[in-house]
Amino acid sequence: MKMTVLSASVAALVLASAARADEPAKPASPPDTAVSTAPEKSAAPEKTSAPAPSPKKEASSDRPYVDAAIAFLKGFAQSQRSGEAGDTGWALAKENGAPKVALKVAGKEMEIDVAGAKSPDAHLMRFQKLSTLREGGTVKGVTLENVEMKIGNDAHSGKAKVLMEEKDGKWIVTSIEVD
Repeated sequence: MKMTVLSASVAALVLASAARADEPAKPASPPDTAVSTAPEKSAAPEKTSAPAPSPKKEASSDRPYVDAAIAFLKGFAQSQRSGEAGDTGWALAKENGAPKVALKVAGKEMEIDVAGAKSPDAHLMRFQKLSTLREGGTVKGVTLENVEMKIGNDAHSGKAKVLMEEKDGKWIVTSIEVD
């Protein structure tokens, strides 16, 4: 008896699947445009994967004073070149610096005429390791761990402070002090 019920069930399943295979395919129903506010629960447990890495954010996008200081320093370093490279350097310096930037190297005070594209026989050769300079919670500029400058024929290197001000939402370099 058990065998006949089992045989009948299997036969019914085979016939139903054969009949279903003979049916023409139904077109897919259009997607539901209603937005569901309740999350759907699936019968199968979801596989969890490692979270996707967040897109890399600009290193200094939240620190515009860093961008301005780097642009000024690169411009000032490049300004001593001849031709178009020198002109590009002065343009960067003008965009990110005050018209006159005070320069103090080992106690000797000078002034960089950024607006007039003239520097006292001072050449910025290299700089590295930039950090934020704060007084309390207020940003005052940046510090440089190592700066190499050439004043006339004399080379000088040491730590430096690049003092800055924010004017009309833009940071500009106002002075540079090299120890």
